[in-house]
Amino acid sequence: MSRAYASLVVALVVLPACPLLDVGADVQDACVTYQDVAVDAMPPVMGTLDKTFTVSDLGGLKTLADAGFDLTFVSGSVRPGSGITDFGFVETATITVTSTDSSLAPIDFDCANCGSAAPELDIAPNGSGDAKPYIESGGLVVDLSMTGVPPSVAWTMDVDVCMSGHDAYQVNE
Repeated sequence: MSRAYASLVVALVVLPACPLLDVGADVQDACVTYQDVAVDAMPPVMGTLDKTFTVSDLGGLKTLADAGFDLTFVSGSVRPGSGITDFGFVETATITVTSTDSSLAPIDFDCANCGSAAPELDIAPNGSGDAKPYIESGGLVVDLSMTGVPPSVAWTMDVDVCMSGHDAYQVNE
């Protein structure tokens, strides 16, 4: 056996095995949306508006969790519907997400652009939160709290809580 051939055989024996198949999939901004949250006309004085709703139709997110995807809370947003065009009146806003299974700790989101006339409020999670157990619980309870001087007309808004996901699969020899 030649010396070069022997070196190649030794190198192949000590090298770690490479996977036959290495597949990864990413999901960006898969959102749970609660539409047309109604807000009654209120006197224009400083106050706090609290709205709580439960989202139990988790459809595709439940499918991703069941398929083994790691899901992480990445953002929240509030968009004006009818009656208003922006949230310039909002000084602070928070979203707290819990699950219908009360054993999971709440995940808090805080407003990044409150007090501006932006067409939507961007509300970011405080740190990263594993969303998978919340999705697997079968439902999300979303509490939205906003402080400021509200408009004196009735209005609606849409609220999103968004997640990203990743899954990897590897087949070895």
